[in-house]
Amino acid sequence: MRHAAIVLFLSVPLAGCKSASTVLPRYVVSTRPLALLGDRHPGFCVAVDPGDEKGVWWWEPGRSGCSSRSTGPTVFPAGLATVTPSSSGVIVVSFQIPLMTDRPLQVRLRLQDDAMLDERTGLRVPTERQASVEVPERH
Repeated sequence: MRHAAIVLFLSVPLAGCKSASTVLPRYVVSTRPLALLGDRHPGFCVAVDPGDEKGVWWWEPGRSGCSSRSTGPTVFPAGLATVTPSSSGVIVVSFQIPLMTDRPLQVRLRLQDDAMLDERTGLRVPTERQASVEVPERH
Protein backbone atom coordinates (compact mmCIF):
# COMPACT_ATOMS: atom_id res chain seq x y z
CA MET A 1 0.00 0.00 0.00
CA ARG A 2 2.86 2.36 0.80
CA HIS A 3 4.39 1.86 -2.69
CA ALA A 4 1.06 2.60 -4.37
CA ALA A 5 0.80 5.93 -2.51
CA ILE A 6 4.30 6.97 -3.63
CA VAL A 7 3.57 6.09 -7.28
CA LEU A 8 0.25 8.00 -7.14
CA PHE A 9 1.96 11.02 -5.53
CA LEU A 10 4.66 11.10 -8.23
CA SER A 11 2.25 10.69 -11.15
CA VAL A 12 -0.14 13.51 -10.20
CA PRO A 13 2.30 16.39 -10.89
CA LEU A 14 3.41 14.77 -14.16
CA ALA A 15 -0.15 14.38 -15.38
CA GLY A 16 -0.71 18.13 -14.92
CA CYS A 17 2.32 19.10 -17.05
CA LYS A 18 1.66 19.98 -20.67
CA SER A 19 4.01 20.49 -23.55
CA ALA A 20 5.07 24.08 -24.15
CA SER A 21 4.89 23.62 -27.94
CA THR A 22 2.85 26.20 -29.83
CA VAL A 23 0.44 25.20 -32.56
CA LEU A 24 0.50 27.66 -35.48
CA PRO A 25 -2.79 28.77 -37.01
CA ARG A 26 -3.48 26.82 -40.20
CA TYR A 27 -3.47 29.47 -42.96
CA VAL A 28 -0.70 31.76 -44.26
CA VAL A 29 -2.37 35.01 -45.39
CA SER A 30 -1.01 38.07 -47.18
CA THR A 31 -1.36 41.18 -45.01
CA ARG A 32 -1.25 43.51 -48.04
CA PRO A 33 -2.61 43.02 -51.57
CA LEU A 34 -0.30 41.71 -54.27
CA ALA A 35 -0.32 44.11 -57.25
CA LEU A 36 -0.38 41.32 -59.82
CA LEU A 37 -2.05 43.47 -62.50
CA GLY A 38 -0.06 46.66 -61.92
CA ASP A 39 -1.42 50.01 -60.80
CA ARG A 40 -4.73 49.70 -62.63
CA HIS A 41 -6.08 47.18 -60.12
CA PRO A 42 -6.32 47.14 -56.28
CA GLY A 43 -4.47 43.83 -56.12
CA PHE A 44 -5.26 40.42 -54.74
CA CYS A 45 -5.08 39.00 -51.24
CA VAL A 46 -4.11 35.34 -50.92
CA ALA A 47 -4.49 32.65 -48.27
CA VAL A 48 -2.61 29.34 -48.39
CA ASP A 49 -3.03 26.15 -46.38
CA PRO A 50 0.52 24.70 -46.43
CA GLY A 51 -0.88 21.28 -45.47
CA ASP A 52 -3.30 21.05 -48.41
CA GLU A 53 -1.86 20.48 -51.90
CA LYS A 54 -4.75 22.48 -53.43
CA GLY A 55 -5.31 24.88 -50.52
CA VAL A 56 -5.27 28.39 -52.04
CA TRP A 57 -7.91 31.15 -51.84
CA TRP A 58 -7.98 34.74 -53.11
CA TRP A 59 -10.07 37.90 -52.81
CA GLU A 60 -9.85 41.56 -53.71
CA PRO A 61 -9.14 43.80 -50.71
CA GLY A 62 -11.85 45.78 -48.99
CA ARG A 63 -11.73 49.09 -47.12
CA SER A 64 -9.23 47.77 -44.56
CA GLY A 65 -6.96 45.94 -47.03
CA CYS A 66 -6.62 42.18 -46.84
CA SER A 67 -8.47 41.94 -43.52
CA SER A 68 -11.66 42.67 -45.47
CA ARG A 69 -12.84 41.97 -49.00
CA SER A 70 -14.71 43.74 -51.80
CA THR A 71 -15.54 40.53 -53.70
CA GLY A 72 -17.65 37.59 -52.76
CA PRO A 73 -19.99 36.22 -51.45
CA THR A 74 -16.94 34.59 -49.81
CA VAL A 75 -13.26 34.24 -50.64
CA PHE A 76 -12.66 32.34 -53.88
CA PRO A 77 -10.94 28.96 -54.09
CA ALA A 78 -8.10 29.35 -56.58
CA GLY A 79 -8.27 27.56 -59.93
CA LEU A 80 -5.69 24.86 -60.73
CA ALA A 81 -4.00 25.44 -57.37
CA THR A 82 -0.92 23.57 -56.22
CA VAL A 83 0.91 23.95 -52.91
CA THR A 84 4.36 22.35 -52.83
CA PRO A 85 6.43 22.47 -49.63
CA SER A 86 10.19 21.90 -49.91
CA SER A 87 12.68 20.53 -47.42
CA SER A 88 14.25 24.02 -47.16
CA GLY A 89 11.03 25.45 -45.71
CA VAL A 90 10.03 27.34 -48.87
CA ILE A 91 6.50 26.66 -50.10
CA VAL A 92 5.83 27.12 -53.82
CA VAL A 93 2.26 28.05 -54.70
CA SER A 94 0.75 28.29 -58.16
CA PHE A 95 -2.81 29.00 -59.26
CA GLN A 96 -5.04 30.90 -61.69
CA ILE A 97 -7.30 33.88 -61.15
CA PRO A 98 -10.07 34.27 -63.76
CA LEU A 99 -10.21 37.70 -65.40
CA MET A 100 -13.22 39.22 -67.16
CA THR A 101 -11.26 40.76 -70.02
CA ASP A 102 -8.44 38.30 -70.67
CA ARG A 103 -7.20 34.79 -70.14
CA PRO A 104 -6.80 33.67 -66.50
CA LEU A 105 -3.95 35.30 -64.61
CA GLN A 106 -1.22 32.73 -63.91
CA VAL A 107 0.22 33.25 -60.41
CA ARG A 108 3.32 31.64 -58.92
CA LEU A 109 4.32 32.58 -55.37
CA ARG A 110 6.93 31.54 -52.84
CA LEU A 111 6.15 31.56 -49.13
CA GLN A 112 9.26 32.06 -47.05
CA ASP A 113 10.26 33.86 -43.85
CA ASP A 114 6.86 35.44 -43.08
CA ALA A 115 6.55 36.81 -46.62
CA MET A 116 4.87 35.99 -49.92
CA LEU A 117 6.92 36.65 -53.06
CA ASP A 118 5.48 36.89 -56.59
CA GLU A 119 8.05 35.08 -58.74
CA ARG A 120 7.09 37.00 -61.90
CA THR A 121 7.42 40.56 -60.56
CA GLY A 122 9.57 40.06 -57.45
CA LEU A 123 6.88 41.84 -55.41
CA ARG A 124 7.06 40.83 -51.74
CA VAL A 125 4.33 41.26 -49.12
CA PRO A 126 4.30 40.24 -45.46
CA THR A 127 2.18 37.34 -44.25
CA GLU A 128 0.58 36.30 -41.01
CA ARG A 129 -0.96 33.09 -39.71
CA GLN A 130 -4.73 32.91 -39.27
CA ALA A 131 -7.06 30.20 -38.05
CA SER A 132 -9.63 30.81 -40.79
CA VAL A 133 -9.91 32.14 -44.34
CA GLU A 134 -13.23 33.81 -43.58
CA VAL A 135 -12.84 37.51 -44.41
CA PRO A 136 -15.65 40.05 -43.84
CA GLU A 137 -17.01 41.97 -46.82
CA ARG A 138 -16.41 45.74 -46.71
CA HIS A 139 -16.47 47.65 -50.01
